Amino acid sequence: MDAVNLLPVDYRERKRKRATPADNLDGRRTIRIGGGVALLFVVLLGALFFREHQLVNSKKKELANNKAQIAAVQPQVDAVRTAQAAVSGRLTLAQSLITNRMNWDRALNDFARIIPTNSFLTSIQMAAPYTAASQAAPTVAPVTSTDSTDTSSSTPPPAPAPSGVSTLTLSGTAPSTPGVALVMDRLALIPWLSNVLLTSAARTQDTGANTFSLTATVAEAH
Repeated sequence: MDAVNLLPVDYRERKRKRATPADNLDGRRTIRIGGGVALLFVVLLGALFFREHQLVNSKKKELANNKAQIAAVQPQVDAVRTAQAAVSGRLTLAQSLITNRMNWDRALNDFARIIPTNSFLTSIQMAAPYTAASQAAPTVAPVTSTDSTDTSSSTPPPAPAPSGVSTLTLSGTAPSTPGVALVMDRLALIPWLSNVLLTSAARTQDTGANTFSLTATVAEAH
């Protein structure tokens, strides 16, 4: 008995045209190809992971070596920094002393020339600037001058000097109040002095003379 295809002729023609070589592949062959592709992908992924893992381990070892080297030289670095800080502090103190040094020979010579003949100084004191390097032990250099008619051993303490400024405290005697003003005017003429200020003045009942105390700023090193 012959087989008879009951499908329409146009339907049989469309089905024949849609057929491709892939339609003829066996199912097992398709599975083998897909498994091979998946296995190749897994192998590549594993190789990349292994490479990245080795790179990370190499970087960790390099970082550990660098840390060990830094830890080995850190005590030397700390010692150098400590020495630099000590030298810097001493240098700052030395520069401060050099900048604000007082040439007492010149100062006394200028005072002797500038003070009126009927007035005289009984004491001169200098307060060095309170810089960061010398706050722990401020330098104060008192100098006392005496006159044949008056010997005074007690002098008022120097006024505190602001940072970076040396201050002189001068005590003396003038014949009158205008004499005190004349002493201040004469001191203002000295080029290395500035801000001459009267801090106290009193009249002596016995002699009628005026005692005074002045402060002045050393304007420049000399």
